[in-house]
Amino acid sequence: MKLHIYFDYACPFSYIGVSQMKSVLKSFPEIELVWHPFELRPKPTDRVTVEPDPETGELWDAALISEAAKEGLALKQPFSPMPYTDRAFQGMHYVVSRGGDVQAYNDRIFKAVFVEGRDIGDIDVLVDIAEELGLEVYTFNNLLRDGLFKEAQEGALKHAYFGSEVEEVPTYKIMKLRISGAVGRSAMEKFIRDGMAEEEKARKDIK
Repeated sequence: MKLHIYFDYACPFSYIGVSQMKSVLKSFPEIELVWHPFELRPKPTDRVTVEPDPETGELWDAALISEAAKEGLALKQPFSPMPYTDRAFQGMHYVVSRGGDVQAYNDRIFKAVFVEGRDIGDIDVLVDIAEELGLEVYTFNNLLRDGLFKEAQEGALKHAYFGSEVEEVPTYKIMKLRISGAVGRSAMEKFIRDGMAEEEKARKDIK
C-alpha cells in the first residue's frame, strides 16, 4: 500500500509530522512511502524572515514546541530568511533516481534547517550533506549546478499545486483518504489503519 506525503523542508509542521509518521510506520512495514515536494514559497516568492515574537520572546508557538518535544526534536532558529527549497528537492529527485535512502536524505535536510540553521538553498551546504550521506559528491554537485533535476522538480510542483487537491503541508493521502498537519502518532496510526481498510475494501469490490 502506498502512503503519499506532500511536504516542504522549510515547514516546521512537516519536520514534526514526518517524525510522527516514521514512528508509526515501524508497525506497518508493508507501507510504501511516496514523497511529493510542495514548496510553500517557490521562487520568486519573497523569503520569510524568522524572528522571535517581540512579546513572548519565543520563536515558535507553544503548540508547535510541545509537538516537537513529544518527538524528541530540536526546533531552533533556522537560517533567516528561510531558504528556497527547490535545490534540496532536486537533490531528493537524484536520490530517488538512484534508488537511495530518501528517508535518510529528508531527515538530514530537516536537521540542517531546524537544528543546525543552515542555508539549504546553498549548493555547497547540500554537497556537504551529500558527502556525509555517502552520495556520489561529484555527480551530486554537478547535477545541482547544471539543474539536471530542475524539470523533475517543476513537474512535481505542477502535480502538487494543480493535480493533488492539496492545500497545506504536510498532507498524507492513502487511496481517497487524506489527513493534514502534525496530527500526532495516534491520529496517524488511525489514518493508516483506515487507509488499509479502504484498500482492502477496494480489492474486494474489484473481485
